[in-house]
Parts: sequence; structure tokens; C-alpha cells
Amino acid sequence: MITTHTQLLNALAAKYGLNNYLEIGVQSKQQNFNKIICENKTGVDPAVFEPGIKRMTSDEYFAAISNNGSKPVFDLIFIDGNHTKEQVKRDFENSLLYLSDNGFIVIHDVLPENEAGTNVPRETKQWWGDVYKWAMGVRNYAGIRFVTFNIDNGCMLIWKDNTAEPAVNYAGPCNWEVYQKIGRVLLNVTDAVEI
Repeated sequence: MITTHTQLLNALAAKYGLNNYLEIGVQSKQQNFNKIICENKTGVDPAVFEPGIKRMTSDEYFAAISNNGSKPVFDLIFIDGNHTKEQVKRDFENSLLYLSDNGFIVIHDVLPENEAGTNVPRETKQWWGDVYKWAMGVRNYAGIRFVTFNIDNGCMLIWKDNTAEPAVNYAGPCNWEVYQKIGRVLLNVTDAVEI
């Protein structure tokens, strides 16, 4: 049974033979990074002083790899860094450029439990940020498919599909009131984890 983001990431890696992993927002290698079964792993976090982790922001990392001439390709990307809608948008769009055709992006914390824990800047101990505001509009992207698993504060799974048109061109507000009313629909939430 899959109940955590680590279990989800490893289930994807095992089922689809994914070898090249990128983690944005490591915090501590022992929490998730070291547990991932992919052969080649890259971690990015400006606040982590651990061997093997690139100590820089995700924006700096993507700028560096775009300028070095060789384009890495990742099969599995986990986005759990700066929990603001603006940053997760940039992390997602940059990640999509380096995602293999058969790869997956997992975005954490898209199902916050209360509004106080979504305020930016952070005001509470338990904090999801306003990632959910960006996530409610992910359906406006063409060329992807997605589902959100109702586990571990919400894990949104995204993959490429060049035949996919935007699911619904949602242009309404993305705020707490909308999230409460139709967030499960906009985020394509399911309680059953099937990969």
C-alpha cells in the first residue's frame, strides 16, 4: 500500500525502470533522497550542507545545466522545494524541459489541510505554502496528463502526453474558497493510488 511520497516515487521507479532522479528541496538526505532506489540521483537545496547535494536554488541549478552544453534527462523528478505558487510554477516548467518522454514529475503538498498553513510568508509550524493555487491551474497546460493522490498532503503525478489538450481551460480564481468547493475536481484527486 502506497501512503507516502517516498513509497510513490519508489513504486514508479520500480514499475517503469526509472534510473535518473532529480529532487528539488532535499532538506535532509535521510528523509527521502537516500531512500530512492534510482541509480543516478541529483539533489538540489540551497540550505543543505551534505555531500552530493547541489547547494543552490533550483533556479540557479536549471540555469547552470542549461548553460553547460550537455542536457541531462531525468526519468523521475520530485518537487518539494520553496512552497510558493510562483516557485513551483518555475520548477515545474523547468523540470518539464529535462523530463524524459516516459518520465514522471511528482509535486508534493498540493492538498493542504487548512488555510493558515498556506499563508505566504509562513506563519505556522505545519506549512504547505500556496502550492495548491498553482496546482489548481495545471490543467491549463497542454501536452501533459495528471492525477493527484490523496496521500501525504497530496502528491500530484504528472507525465507527458503530446496528444493531451488542456483538460478544462479554467480561468477562474485559484484561492482557498475555490479549493474548498472544487479543488478535488481541478486537481483530479483520487483516494486510490494506482500507477
